[in-house]
Amino acid sequence: MATNHCAHNVPMKRLYSIKELVAHIGATEWFWRTQIWDGTLPYVQVGKKMFVDREDVDDFIQRNKIKK
Repeated sequence: MATNHCAHNVPMKRLYSIKELVAHIGATEWFWRTQIWDGTLPYVQVGKKMFVDREDVDDFIQRNKIKK
């Protein structure tokens, strides 16, 4: 019986729009835009649209974790 391994070859999505960040991570569009405008979160500009690298989002989350 052959096994379909196609799903393992699909690359993970790397760039997220602001709306996708809101849907997948949470917070509001203005929160993410403010992080970009303040220079806290790097972005990729394509025309008028801003995209955020998922690796930068992971770094942002790690930097902002509070440990007590």
